Amino acid sequence: MSISKEQFAKVRTPFRVLSGFIFVLSFLLVPMIIFVGFTEPYDHFIWVVTAVVFLMGYISGHVTITGYAPKFLLFAHGSKDGS
Repeated sequence: MSISKEQFAKVRTPFRVLSGFIFVLSFLLVPMIIFVGFTEPYDHFIWVVTAVVFLMGYISGHVTITGYAPKFLLFAHGSKDGS
């Protein structure tokens, strides 16, 4: 099932601003992950934290820049006709 972006409404401005804030926070978390990776003893939890931060950064960056969620999250959008 292919769905075009024209069928979806853009994310509203307050949510894009919030997404931009989360995007900036994800940039600040990358040096923290590197620091923790080098200073703390090895633990598999660092991989989980890294995956969450990069996924959070990707999604929030995509919403901030394009105004739409990534393709795998398009089900979260409302349609233009309001239904």
